[in-house]
Amino acid sequence: MESLFTTVRLDDWTDFRAFMDELSESWVFRGQAFAGWALQNAIERTDFIGLHSHVEADFLAEFQRGARNYLSRDQIPEHLIEWLALMQHHGAPTRLLDFTKSPFIAAYFAYEICDPLAGGAISVWAININYLKARATEELSRLYPDELGDGQKFIHERLFEKIFYDNKHALVFPVEPFRMNRRYSLQQSTFVSTGRSDLPFMEQLQFLGAEMPRAVLKIESPAALQKEVLRELQRMNLHRASLFPDLDGYAASLRIRYNALRSPEELLSEQLRRLGDTGYPYLP
Repeated sequence: MESLFTTVRLDDWTDFRAFMDELSESWVFRGQAFAGWALQNAIERTDFIGLHSHVEADFLAEFQRGARNYLSRDQIPEHLIEWLALMQHHGAPTRLLDFTKSPFIAAYFAYEICDPLAGGAISVWAININYLKARATEELSRLYPDELGDGQKFIHERLFEKIFYDNKHALVFPVEPFRMNRRYSLQQSTFVSTGRSDLPFMEQLQFLGAEMPRAVLKIESPAALQKEVLRELQRMNLHRASLFPDLDGYAASLRIRYNALRSPEELLSEQLRRLGDTGYPYLP
């Protein structure tokens, strides 16, 4: 699998930020706390998906029945994509995988829960959405020629429903619901969906073929940078309270901010380093 995408290793935050600044707006990003993890959607990580071929549709129908007890009339989704986004928002497993249009929001999610003492690395996965959309359009035009004619939206609701319920075409493609809640807007979220729910995300991503090393990047950076990175992201107004605008998010942001504070030993080491950089003669 390693040879199918491009791995970039960046050892400090300055290099990480410079690399991300060089990428165009054609990329979307997903941060993961451990570099050894592959890209997996939530339904791939469940045990029930192998029960039978229609289990995902059954799970969706059950959610739709029950959710109406908790939603007002204007909150009830109109389309399948919106239903899956709602399920994703509330922690129900779907074939959607969350990405963000901001590499720094992805970095926040990777560093927020990583283990800085384990000696490992975080990863930020990047997918070029233009490559992905072009290849998906080529494949879906062959599979559903009547649904992707001239002037048709890339993935409209009717086409997505066919892909979802057919559940037999191994590919990956970007989708966005028409209505996005506030949290997803703040996180600059977008979704990438698989054509099948019973195959691994990474396996289906290989439909990109020869374009995959150019279209899929895995950027690794040391987990030990956690405190430094979270402090830098705090200065960019990227923290729990800004990404999760409720009291829970605010409380979590305080915990993370205080955890990222320098200890007295770290402050002393930093001051000594700076004095050393200026050439003070009394330093050993």
